[in-house]
Amino acid sequence: MIYDCIYPESIGGVEQRNYQLAIALAKKGHSVTLAGWTKSKQSPFPGVSVQPLPFFSKVYTREGKRSLWRSLKFAFSVCFVKMKAFDVVETANIPYTHIFPITFLCALHSKPLVVTWYEYWGEYWRHYAGGFFAFFYRLTESLCAQLGASVNATCSLTAKRVKAVRIKRDEVKVIPCGIWQNSQDFLDLEKRNTVVYAGRLIREKRLDLLIRAVGLLKKENKKVSLVIVGEGPERQRLEGMVSALQVEEEVNFVGRLASHTDVLEQIACSKVAVQPSIREGFGIFPLEALMVGVPVVYCESGESAVGDIVRHEKEGFCVRADAGAIAIAIIKLLNDNKLWQCMSSHAKKRAKEYDWEQISLKVENIFNGIKYK
Repeated sequence: MIYDCIYPESIGGVEQRNYQLAIALAKKGHSVTLAGWTKSKQSPFPGVSVQPLPFFSKVYTREGKRSLWRSLKFAFSVCFVKMKAFDVVETANIPYTHIFPITFLCALHSKPLVVTWYEYWGEYWRHYAGGFFAFFYRLTESLCAQLGASVNATCSLTAKRVKAVRIKRDEVKVIPCGIWQNSQDFLDLEKRNTVVYAGRLIREKRLDLLIRAVGLLKKENKKVSLVIVGEGPERQRLEGMVSALQVEEEVNFVGRLASHTDVLEQIACSKVAVQPSIREGFGIFPLEALMVGVPVVYCESGESAVGDIVRHEKEGFCVRADAGAIAIAIIKLLNDNKLWQCMSSHAKKRAKEYDWEQISLKVENIFNGIKYK
């Protein structure tokens, strides 16, 4: 399994998925190698090995984005993976350019390549990059969509987009990310916080909407407490916004926590989870919230797949990308305990559909049945 980041050095959604899936497959008796940029060779679990790739580099720029140079650098580093040692090679679509050398090396050694897509941006590249770079990235993404003996996606939105651009009209299977069902460890925790967000602090997450929602609620004498878990280039700007809105007592930045258990504890100690992001290829944070029985408020967006996990008015609310709409949804959940209990119950049931045991079985069937093409 090849990706530029490896958990726990990096705690994004893809690297967490690779880490947990590797463990789930190892429990079934398979031997799994996680290859990527890492400074540690330590095995996270018996049967799972880690292969650091050369030319280690920080993945993200100061602005929290991947650069073309670092993508090309990683594409060169994957050439050092000895493909002939493996039965199946799997990689994420991100950061794109690495798929070309992996495809060549897999062909050279007659090894099947599985490409798992987390997002397909298409037109969104104009918003993200603009100009020539948008054209170049979009072309690269389209070419990458043609590669792989098997192509999967983590949500139906991405699957439809990838299938629409593939020349070969084969099936793009939807295999979501999963979660270990350890909610009982967190269900009895005191609800210290009202609202929680966990993830990277980047502009696309639109945390300014959430902070403004807290400010609106304070003006209406409806005091809430918000804990923000994670780090990123937006932190300084967001802290400035907190100061300007005079909600320092209501908003607490806790940064990157020591362990995944600590993150789950912060989520479980809250009444409502909010994901205002404009772009989500899956949504690990909302899924973790569901597992510990916390309803989720998220913003509608054509680039977000959170709705695949959290159903509107079932496990939470889908609202306009507006601070006022977020504030109304939060208060609705806080003021109606019967509604909260109902959504919390639905949330825990929904999360059970994403158990790693079940999902790893689907992946195992694909890996066992795939042949080099």
